[in-house]
Formats: sequence, C-alpha cells, structure tokens
Amino acid sequence: MIPFLADIDPVFKVLAPRPADWLSILPEIAVAGLSLLCLLQAMFLPKALRFLIPNTARIGLVLVAFMALNDGPWTTVDEATSFAGLLRQNLPIAGVRMVFLLSALLTSFLAERFLQERDAAVADYHHVLLVVTAAFMLLVQSNHFVTFFLALETGAVGLYVLVGYLRRSEASLEAGVKYLVAGGLSSALLLMGIVLVYGALGSAGVADSLNFTQIGKALTAQSIAHTISPLTLTGIALILGGVAFKLGAFPFHAWIPDVYQGAPTPTTAFLGTASKAAGAFTLVLLATGPFAPIAVKLAPLFAVGAVLTLLVGNLGALATTEVKRTLALSGVSHAGFILAAVTAALVVPGATGFDYNAEQIVVIYLLAYVIGTFLTAITLVSLPAAEDHRRPQLALRGLLRRSPILASALGFGISSLAGIPPSIGFVAKLLVLALLVKAKLWWVLGAALIGVAISIHYYFSILREAVVRPTDADEELAPLDIPFGTRFLIGALTATSIIGGLFVLFGR
Repeated sequence: MIPFLADIDPVFKVLAPRPADWLSILPEIAVAGLSLLCLLQAMFLPKALRFLIPNTARIGLVLVAFMALNDGPWTTVDEATSFAGLLRQNLPIAGVRMVFLLSALLTSFLAERFLQERDAAVADYHHVLLVVTAAFMLLVQSNHFVTFFLALETGAVGLYVLVGYLRRSEASLEAGVKYLVAGGLSSALLLMGIVLVYGALGSAGVADSLNFTQIGKALTAQSIAHTISPLTLTGIALILGGVAFKLGAFPFHAWIPDVYQGAPTPTTAFLGTASKAAGAFTLVLLATGPFAPIAVKLAPLFAVGAVLTLLVGNLGALATTEVKRTLALSGVSHAGFILAAVTAALVVPGATGFDYNAEQIVVIYLLAYVIGTFLTAITLVSLPAAEDHRRPQLALRGLLRRSPILASALGFGISSLAGIPPSIGFVAKLLVLALLVKAKLWWVLGAALIGVAISIHYYFSILREAVVRPTDADEELAPLDIPFGTRFLIGALTATSIIGGLFVLFGR
C-alpha cells in the first residue's frame, strides 16, 4: 500500500492546483460564490427582506465586472494554461467575461418585477442565473473535453430550469420540455463526438486525447501525413453539431422559435444572448484551437452553414407576426453572421477588419447583440400582457402615445439589431463584412447583405406598429407607468449603443 501511495504522491504534486490557478479564475469563483450567497439569503432572510436578494446579485455582478476589466492574475496578455492544462485563456478574456456578466445583470433587472407580478420565486431564479453565468465563463476557457463538457452541461441544466420556470404557465412548461429534449439530443451528439475523437486519437498514440493542445498537435501531424482517420473526422463533425445547437445555427435551429416564445421573456433574452455567446465562443475556441489543422476541410462547411443560417433565419422571421418568434428567428440570422466571421478566420488566419481580429469582432458583435436584445426585451416586459408567450405585433400599436420612452427603447433596440447607423449593431455588422472582404468570401458576403436587407423589413414592421400605425383619435390609451430604474436602464443602454459604436470605430 505504501509504495502505491508513494507513486501517487508525485503525480498529485504535478496535478494539484497552484494558488495562481485559483487566481486565474477568480471572477468565475466570485460569481459562483455570489450564487451561494443568494441561496443562503433565501434560506435565512425573513420575507420582508427578500428584496435584498436581487440587489445582492446585481451589486455582486457589477463588482465582478469591474474586477474582470482591471488587470490582475485573472487577466493575461499571452496564452496561459492552468489546472494542469484543463483551462487556458486564449480568447479576449475580458470581453468574453463581460458578455456573460452583462447578460446576467440585465436579465436580473428584467426578472425581478416580472417574477413578482407572476408570484414566482425571485431568489431561486437568481441563484440558477448566476450558476449558469459562472459555468459559461468557465466553458470558454476550457482546454480539455472534460472541463468543456461539464461546464457546458452545468449551464444547460440551469437553462432548462429557467425556461420552464413559470410552473403555472403551460407555455413555459412546454418550452422547458422541448428544450430538455432538444438539449439532450445535442448533448448526446457532442458526447458521442468526444468519445470518437478520444478513441481514434488515443489508439494513434496520443497520451491525452481529450486535451485540446495534444489534439491540435496530433491533427497537425496527421494532416501533414494525410493519415487523419474517418472516425476522427466523424467525431469532430458530431462535436461541431452539438456546438451548433447552442449557437442556433442551421440545421440545429428548429427548437429556437417554440422555446423562445414559451420561455419567460427575461429568460428568452438571457437564452438568446448568453447561450448564443457560449456557442459562439466555443465554436471560435475549437475552430481556431484543436481543430485548426483541418481548417481547409472545415472552412467550406462553415461557409455553407453561414449562408444557409443567414437565409433560413431571415426568411423565417419574415413569415411571422409574433414578436418573440420574430426575435428568435432573427437570432438565427445573427448566428449566421458569427459563423461568417469564424469562416473568414479559417480561410485567412489572422485576418482583421478595421484592425480587429476575428475573436475581437465576435466579442464586439455579441456585446452589440446583448444591447439590442435587452432594449427590445425591456419594452416587452414593461407592456401588460395576459399571457407572456403571446406578444403579437398588433399589441404594440399605440405604444408611442402610451409611453414615448418605451417606444424609444424599442426603436434603438431594433435599430441596433437591424444594423442601422450609428448604433453599435451597425458597427458590429460592418466589422464582419470587412472581415469577409479581407478573406474574399464574396458569396458569403452577398448572403450577409441580402440578409441585412430582409431583416430591415421585418424589424421595422415591429417598429411600424409601435410608432407609425395610427390609433383611433378617440381611443383611450392608458399611459404606462415606467419606474425610474427602467428609465435609467433604457438611457444607459441607448447611450452605450451610440457611444460604443463610435468608440469601436474611432477609439482604437
């Protein structure tokens, strides 16, 4: 027994986390700790003080965001591995963290009043929200398929709960079941792909065929020798299919309209931003990391996927008059833009648009998408509705008379999503188009421009109902009471949309 322990001790010393490892993920640890704090508050605070829970979550998220933006052991200029190679920071980590933190913060603002009006538990929602956020922040730093799968599934299970959170709503429960079934299928595809890659490369002599760095080296050697096995390629295809589900790319997008429509609107906004960001960053991580040696094979696949995703998403959104379904299908088209940026990075490694590389452009695009989505979601949450899953465009008629500030929020949100200058959404799309020009992907560029033209039609059909379509002069429209916090949030997001776009273009 003693010799056995003696053999284990050196291995443990090599694999045991160092203090620097823990410091490298301090923002993620802080978010996870914040979720536990919210849970403890729910257990021990009297009902009269339960209002402190969402405030605790929001204050904590703001503090973590400040920490993530400042230099420290949790930020690195060069690539750095931690936890014996399980994690690696090789993306623009500050921007990546901000996408998830901002999505969680804005979801918290939307959810508090929304849940109170429906007599749903606010504390439990925030606990799960923070767990999902921490999981996604760890996911995009994965350098091993074990951490990758565990982080991805932790976030997915939390999202299943958030989608079906309204237990008294048949639509929410139905959406939760649909998401669970579709998510289970994607997890099965992903896990099967990981197993195939593990087995195929392991039998070829790779010591740890779940480690991204070793997978990349093995694929490089096999690519040069033209010995990549069909089993390995099949596994990679299944892995990318599982990731495409999270991103909402064609043909793994069919679940999106029903789930987005049935989910509580704050969850819809979080699902459309944080979950999509997790899929996008994961795709960038895999395509430019372990799978980069087979970029020649992946680039045509991604290009076709980008074109089909752009066309299917935009044409689908054109055919519906439900606001939440329109936004859901338009999110599919945004996934097409992200796929287009990744394709350009594969065709011309190191390609830039206005001096931003592909990874930075994806971060900017997702931040712009977060701002536009939540400006629109604020409007939907603030409008009274008998059933949250029924949000027809006709229900927006007269919004300008009832609440000019909500109409302006909808206008700026829709403009950012559609890519109208000078919003940050316009700048983000411009950067992707510039990247496609650098890569000379003219047919993908054409599909993106056609998609933009189609999107302007259905986006402004929403805005037309709220602002342009007249109501009867003698029709009584009760003005909407908008709290100060909501007004401040609308103003902050609107200013960020305009100033952020100018900063990205001229503040470089």
